[in-house]
Amino acid sequence: MKINFSQWNVGGKMIFIATGLAVLSLFMSWVDLGFVSASGFQQDGYLFLIFYIYPVYKLLRDRPMKRVLGLLSSMLAVVTAIAFLLSKSVDVFGTTVNGAGAGLYLFVIASVLLTVGVFKYAVVEESIVETSEA
Repeated sequence: MKINFSQWNVGGKMIFIATGLAVLSLFMSWVDLGFVSASGFQQDGYLFLIFYIYPVYKLLRDRPMKRVLGLLSSMLAVVTAIAFLLSKSVDVFGTTVNGAGAGLYLFVIASVLLTVGVFKYAVVEESIVETSEA
């Protein structure tokens, strides 16, 4: 496995950046109510990275991706992240407040970016130039 950022197409670069943002979001607050805060690691957010495995594996191996499987995986990341975000609503003094922190919003954005990247992903074939001796 190797990182060939300059050789990847736009979709590959989007997948790589989305994965980096998703990992970065784990260090940020996923729950923030002012008086209580919890990071992505404390909220077990690393489990959501399971949906990133297939696209990232295919990207790093420079292999074609089955679009249906890649889109299914990335869309599951989006749906589960949004469901987790919506589950962070609490009642405070009779008012419903969403306690989702900036890290959780960043993870949702990264998951959407992953989906777009999977959609645009294609393996860039290097042209092989054969030299002939004269």
